Amino acid sequence: MRRWHWWLLGAVVAVTLVAEQFAHSDHDYWFSGIPGFWVAFGFAGCVAIIVLSKWYGKHGVQRDEDYYARHGDADPHRARTGIPDPALEDGMPGEDGR
Repeated sequence: MRRWHWWLLGAVVAVTLVAEQFAHSDHDYWFSGIPGFWVAFGFAGCVAIIVLSKWYGKHGVQRDEDYYARHGDADPHRARTGIPDPALEDGMPGEDGR
């Protein structure tokens, strides 16, 4: 982001925090009365989603390039469906980089 984007974002947050003080509402919970609580809560939630999804992607979903070769099947399509992938010759990647 460019520098003026950050200044604009900071101005929007500041205006929101000031406007929150003038809005009259009955607070349902004790923490609803803390100035900027919902701003901080939303930011923390977004950060948690990003951190957890990166962790899950790295440790739960991603596989090494030779994962299927080491674990018995180089064709993940065939491993899932039982049908060889027609794009692969004999179910194995060819020497020509396919």
